[in-house]
Amino acid sequence: MLKKAEISNHYKERMKEIAESEFEKNQVVLVGDCMIENLDIQKYFVDKIIYNNGISGDTTELLAKSLYKRALKLKPSKLFISIGSNDIGFDQRNVKEIYLNILEMIQEIKTRSKNTEIHIVSVIPVNPANMDRINREYVDSRDNYEISMLNYYLKNYARKNRIKFVDVTKLLKNDFYQLGLDFTTDGFHLNETGYRVVSDLIKQYV
Repeated sequence: MLKKAEISNHYKERMKEIAESEFEKNQVVLVGDCMIENLDIQKYFVDKIIYNNGISGDTTELLAKSLYKRALKLKPSKLFISIGSNDIGFDQRNVKEIYLNILEMIQEIKTRSKNTEIHIVSVIPVNPANMDRINREYVDSRDNYEISMLNYYLKNYARKNRIKFVDVTKLLKNDFYQLGLDFTTDGFHLNETGYRVVSDLIKQYV
């Protein structure tokens, strides 16, 4: 797990790694933050060509700047986007700004990669339980009400514009719209059980 101070260097390393990788065009591509990067493609998606270009610490601003290198140049058949939590936690960006940033990226994808089927993955809430294993740096900087509102806007947009909305939150949340403790290592990052839920749902779309 990366500490906030380590994110900048990791981002540069991951971008270099992606730039040096060989990709086939017209395949499935995943972009977004740590929820995507930490998804083990080889473990959960056997015999499928899926490129995981997620980067821990990603925000809508950073993804917009790197979208061409990470996705658009690959002309993906399907593109999964999971982004927004770090905008709230790191940049204190409001829900409207995050939503509009995501919409701008979607419009760019539609313009520059017309045949790509876009999938918006819902933003996962956090669990602020008073437990030693909870990562207070990550969890306390995020508001589940704001995450809920962002997901509401994105889901409605997807429905109205015939875009796939992959609602992982529905399967991972508890009755209080928090990330279920059975699915997380620290109230923010997913554990193996959480990733099995996410991968099983994504499989329905690939």
